[in-house]
Amino acid sequence: MKRKSIIIVTLAVVIVLSAAVLGVLAARQYADNREGPPEGKVKLESIYLAPKVPGRVLSVHVAEGDIVQAGDTLAVIDAPEISARVDQARGAVASARAQYEMAGNGATSYDRRRAEAQLQAARAQYDYARVSYHRMKNMFNDSLIAAQEYDKIRSGYLAASAQLEAARAQQEDLESGVRPEKIAMARGDHQRALAALAEAETAWAERIITAPKSMRIQTVVLSEGELATPGYNLFAGYDIASPMIRFTMSEYELRAFETGQVWKFRTGHGATVFRASLDRIVPLPGYASVTSMYPRHRLGESVYELRFRPLPGEPTGELQHNMTILLDDVPRR
Repeated sequence: MKRKSIIIVTLAVVIVLSAAVLGVLAARQYADNREGPPEGKVKLESIYLAPKVPGRVLSVHVAEGDIVQAGDTLAVIDAPEISARVDQARGAVASARAQYEMAGNGATSYDRRRAEAQLQAARAQYDYARVSYHRMKNMFNDSLIAAQEYDKIRSGYLAASAQLEAARAQQEDLESGVRPEKIAMARGDHQRALAALAEAETAWAERIITAPKSMRIQTVVLSEGELATPGYNLFAGYDIASPMIRFTMSEYELRAFETGQVWKFRTGHGATVFRASLDRIVPLPGYASVTSMYPRHRLGESVYELRFRPLPGEPTGELQHNMTILLDDVPRR
């Protein structure tokens, strides 16, 4: 029994000593980390590209890891429905343009000759009906014809008179030109057709997905032949033209920094040294996690995120997303 107690006590002592040694090593590593240069991370703006029109992927022109420039074609969507809309809109524009030009130009010489011929025919018909009507009227007054026969002649005379007035009105309309209201209506139809064509051509252009800026392709979601729907991301990548370097600093360390200051940085492996200016200082919420590799603040201190941008033309090398960046010459505790 006594031997068992000795073994238990010995094991307890070993456990306590091991914990103490581990605590000392952890504290030393923590202190070393606090004394070393602050470590930040490169953050690149994420870019997601999705089509606006539905269709099948006709071709993909990039692969994961490729670097593309603004305007480069990434993929082409096959959209036959939109092609049909464009053809239909072009036909409507041609028809509306012809109507508008015809309204603006007025009547042609053919229209004028036809109206003159119709007026002459109506006048001749009216003259014949008028002579017949007066002759029959005298005979009806002398009781030489029946009332039914007289009414028939009188009806023909009135119809010929109405046709003559219609022919005169048509000729006057051609001579006076097209009414402004008809020209405005034709112009409105033409403008509406042009707007429909512009909309269809815009949708047709949207089938070609291009890079909005210089970027590195991270993910290609669909392959050729697969169905793409509007709003579904086909590509994901990073903006390589404007990297941001982010550091987490305590309020004690913050006293050495001001917006606009230029600092020297180096990559984690130390191969590249470059300069960057402090773009902004953002206070982090109390529950925010520390984004640097090791915590450098005491309990109760406020934490801030410092965002640096490399100076234009600075030889930064190829900065990758989440790459570790070191900063020297900050105040120590």
